[in-house]
Amino acid sequence: MPSLPGFLRGLRPRAPHWPTLGWITLSAVAWALCYPPFPFGPLAFVVLVPSFIATLRLTTGQAFRYHFAAGIGYNVVMYWWIYNVMKVGPAFIIGAGLVLLVLFLSLFNALLGWLFRVLAQKPFALIAYPFLWGGLEVLRTRGEMSFPWNDMGYALGHWTGMIQSVSWLGIFGLSMAVIACNCLAFTCWRSRGPRRWAAGAVAAAIPLALALQGAYSLAQPDPADPRTIDISLVQPSIPQTKKWDEDYFREVIQKTWDTMEEGPKGNPVTKGTDLIVFAETAVPDFLRSRADLYDRFRMKAKESGSDLLVGALDYVPDAQPYHTYLFYNSAYLFPAGAGDQGVHQYSKLRLVPFSERLPFDDVFPIINYVNLGEGDFSAGKDYEIWNRRVPYAPSICYEIIYPDFVRGARHRGAQLLVNITNDGWFGYSNAPFMHANIARFRAIEAGVPIARCSNAGISLFYDYKGRVLGKTRLAEVTVLRRKVPLLCRDTWYLRHGDAVENVLAWGFLPGFLACGFLAGREKRRGGGPH
Repeated sequence: MPSLPGFLRGLRPRAPHWPTLGWITLSAVAWALCYPPFPFGPLAFVVLVPSFIATLRLTTGQAFRYHFAAGIGYNVVMYWWIYNVMKVGPAFIIGAGLVLLVLFLSLFNALLGWLFRVLAQKPFALIAYPFLWGGLEVLRTRGEMSFPWNDMGYALGHWTGMIQSVSWLGIFGLSMAVIACNCLAFTCWRSRGPRRWAAGAVAAAIPLALALQGAYSLAQPDPADPRTIDISLVQPSIPQTKKWDEDYFREVIQKTWDTMEEGPKGNPVTKGTDLIVFAETAVPDFLRSRADLYDRFRMKAKESGSDLLVGALDYVPDAQPYHTYLFYNSAYLFPAGAGDQGVHQYSKLRLVPFSERLPFDDVFPIINYVNLGEGDFSAGKDYEIWNRRVPYAPSICYEIIYPDFVRGARHRGAQLLVNITNDGWFGYSNAPFMHANIARFRAIEAGVPIARCSNAGISLFYDYKGRVLGKTRLAEVTVLRRKVPLLCRDTWYLRHGDAVENVLAWGFLPGFLACGFLAGREKRRGGGPH
């Protein structure tokens, strides 16, 4: 293993390799621009080809280093918006954390570049590359440091028809199809004669097949089911700089309340609405400790005939020496006409690493004494299925990016998913659009409608095929109200997604070891760039 100084020196290309690093970096940045809200999604089918061609000029070690350097550019474009958190938290710590996050995520870019360079030794070995890519994407959904935000398939999110295949393939299968198209386009460039024509034909067939399958799926008539649920999403667009400032607490609550009462075009949403949804931490405090506010929500539900779903915090005493209390990011359901005993609570199961919880703090309890400005939350115990006109599952923010989370809710009987999020943390950036885009894939994968309420946008409704039933603009102060059709479908990926993802995840290890063997053999033989 090279030393760190040696690794860093290796990032400095010699003169002949500056163009190589330039092409790899250009390809990586173009890849980052393929995701919504940018309109370049179709480029995803070929965006990596320049990078693949440039990588052939490198040794395996150079491929790792150069793709790591290019990955820094890619991840800066993807995650620059995290700097907005510095406005409401310890700026130095958050800034340092952002740098470390970019460097950590760039290791995945480096690994993917290394895998390609190893497999490119033999043209037919590239068949394995899409599977290894898919396996790595699955692994990024596992563990304490999971952050599966940028799977390749999400780049196609602008085109509802193109992504209908995730009901069969899942997001990881769609990513593999896109990567396979890049590999085939590269093979077309690299080959001659019949192999070139064959690779080009198959590369062209992949997006065509996805589009045709999507068109067929969307053309199928919806099941006859007249049931609907009337849902209102309250979006007050509270600035993040005010949301957690105690001096503005009353102002924050009043604006949220006024937004609900005024409703769209002066029509209060409490008239005839089945469910009124407030965003994540709509009450930026421990709701049970605010007895007046707690009673206000309870009485509003009782008098209006509408259920109220409210995001807020909670805490309970804890006996551990390093905790006085356990803190939860929660959603409260105040059922229409119910008293205090009828209030339900769901606490977030999947916590954002380093933002809501330090990874491995249960394995190494001493970590709990470290304060890096994180939320120090605990995970909830289990899903909640609330049966009010329809069995539905609440979810909070980040949980929507996990395919297995939504499948778990569906397997427990949910016929609707209600996702509450803040997104005010992201500011005016690409992140709210990406977050909303990811939710579309969950709707199609699990065949379930989704109501998504965000503090500062984008709030929206998806049906079970990922079609938009209504959405707000970013930072708009409004209420979005729709009668959501209660249509679901039992997709293939809903039934078999767990098995597919386990195969991809467990298959990555032997594939990685085989690539290590090939790289070692090339080094022993003194192999160099192609």
